[in-house]
Amino acid sequence: MNSSLAAKRPFCIIFLALVVLAVAIWNGLRLGETIFFWKTLEEYGVHPLYIAISGTLWLLFGLVVFMGVWLGKTWGWAAALVGTVGYFTWYWFDRLFMQKPHANWLFVLIASLVLLLIIIMILISHETRRFFKRDVYERKLQTPTIT
Repeated sequence: MNSSLAAKRPFCIIFLALVVLAVAIWNGLRLGETIFFWKTLEEYGVHPLYIAISGTLWLLFGLVVFMGVWLGKTWGWAAALVGTVGYFTWYWFDRLFMQKPHANWLFVLIASLVLLLIIIMILISHETRRFFKRDVYERKLQTPTIT
């Protein structure tokens, strides 16, 4: 890893990357638990294949987004935005249509909206945008010009 990048990485990027990594790990645990408890899950609600596929996809996508955010790749910003909106959309689709109703829906709605707002605020902040634009600037400096 480039030590100058680590020195320039703002706290909000570290926070964002850790949130993305936590979501990826959470989905990896979902995948592992689904495989382990496959027979039990077949008896209740949603088929375990759905849980395994969604867990795998979010695990892999989360790891890619984590690397893009952590390394400050220009595509990392867009991937984090798409991943954030996509994950919250999928989460609420899954919760409303694939699971049995939960009594704590209001708390979860408020908590997820607050987290969504925090992540969107981080993504649109000037410091974050500058961090991701740095990758383009550094590539232009490293590209040799032919005269």
